[in-house]
Amino acid sequence: MPDPVKPVQGPHEARPRHSGWLGVLALGACYTLSSVVSLYMALQPGSMATIWYANAVAIAWVAFSPWRLAPLLVLFMAVGNALANLVVGADPLEILLFVPANAAEVLLGGWLLHRAGLTATGISTPKRLLALLTYGGLVPLLAGATLGAVLLSSAGMGTLGDVWLVWFEGSVIGSVSMLPLAFVLLGAWTQGRSIQLWQAPLFALLMVTVGVTVLSMAYLPFPFVYVVMPLLMAALLLPLEGALLVTLAASITIATMQALGILVPPPVTYTWQQGFFYMAYAAALVPAQVLAAALAELRDSHAQLEQKTIELKQANEGLEQFVRIASHDLREPLNTVVQFADLLASDHGPALPPSGQRYLKLVHQAGMRMRTLLDDVLRFARLKVGETEAPMPVSLEQTMDELRDAMAARLQATQAELTIGPLPVVLGHASLLSLLFQNLMGNALKFVPPGRAPRITVTAQTADGFVWVTVADNGIGMEAQEIGKLFQPFQRLHLRREYEGNGLGLSLCQHIAQTHGGSISVRSVLGEGSRFVVKLPLA
Repeated sequence: MPDPVKPVQGPHEARPRHSGWLGVLALGACYTLSSVVSLYMALQPGSMATIWYANAVAIAWVAFSPWRLAPLLVLFMAVGNALANLVVGADPLEILLFVPANAAEVLLGGWLLHRAGLTATGISTPKRLLALLTYGGLVPLLAGATLGAVLLSSAGMGTLGDVWLVWFEGSVIGSVSMLPLAFVLLGAWTQGRSIQLWQAPLFALLMVTVGVTVLSMAYLPFPFVYVVMPLLMAALLLPLEGALLVTLAASITIATMQALGILVPPPVTYTWQQGFFYMAYAAALVPAQVLAAALAELRDSHAQLEQKTIELKQANEGLEQFVRIASHDLREPLNTVVQFADLLASDHGPALPPSGQRYLKLVHQAGMRMRTLLDDVLRFARLKVGETEAPMPVSLEQTMDELRDAMAARLQATQAELTIGPLPVVLGHASLLSLLFQNLMGNALKFVPPGRAPRITVTAQTADGFVWVTVADNGIGMEAQEIGKLFQPFQRLHLRREYEGNGLGLSLCQHIAQTHGGSISVRSVLGEGSRFVVKLPLA
């Protein structure tokens, strides 16, 4: 059994609606009525055994009630049981022997459900629904049937095995049919939630289910195969409580037809053989309930996901606004620092001692690095929220020619060799693609060992409406375990004193590629270089 789940509220606050005499009286009335119905159907010609709905209601009620009221609830349940048996003309001794087994069954089932934490979590998942049927149905019914069989057989009212089997079969069907719906309705009542049961789709499916069940049971072979169809439809179309109500309606219809003699069960030689009938009965009811619980879980998850999406969108909008304000407010004083550092260097630089000139140079470099970082952060934030225009045809050859001209001084200073092969026209945003390849080529120029002239090769291959542009270099490369960190924001693989940068460039490249419906990947060998492959849609 799973660990108990602590309820959000205490036992008195969580159960205000049936924690006193009103709840006790209501349970007594419900138990008596459902007992009379079950006993009446059991005593009709053609009925195989009692389909006992009453204990399922009582188990759910006890599970949601304060334990100080449990003895009183069981007392009123016992009175209801006795009254129901008197109404149908049962023997007084038989009535007396029924009470202990039913009371034990109800107390054990209510305690197990409360102990399993289902009163706090509900049953809107398949796992919890099956736990409900196990802890509230199967286990207490085994105990109740055993005790009842021992008492009745000791009084000469049947053999131990036959009494146990008849008791257990009918109670299991009653529990499978009634317990989930009773548990859901009492849970909603406890928490003050309203449930809209009587709606047009539910009413229509109830009528369809009853009609299909009557026709199948009266005229068709293997009737339970046909009964399950409207139940599965109800599970797909209705909320959990609606599907459970339709399942209960099918169960009551089958039991009623059996009691009226319309449904004649298969002939049996031994009592145990009728168990196959009840296995088919349960198999028609449980799958639809499990499917309804699974779909309820899916709906809850979808609602939570939508709420998280809204919250995430609001958080992103707030972050974007913050980045805009911060970038603007930081840029103005930063520009002042950089400009006055330039003025000091040009007007008073020669008059400063060597240490002062070095300090002034460090101030200027730090200011320029901060300006670059602000520009990259702003680009990154805008790209994350999708601030892009409609895509247009972009000539990659023209983009590369413009980058070659823009980076000419740097290429010459590093004695770099740049080779660019034929490149196609893609569908995208010229400014973003220029930034992407500028970052890749800039990294290829920057991350080279000392004394090695950079060598950059740009090639392309097309297929299936896409182009794969490869930017290969002969730089320092990297180890395989470092590639996973490469596209994460602000992740640096080297110290700043070794190689300049802020760790945003490749992350920005990845988002640009994804914005275009493409991707970026890398293969690298430490000490030999890297190959970045960018996938983009063709125009």
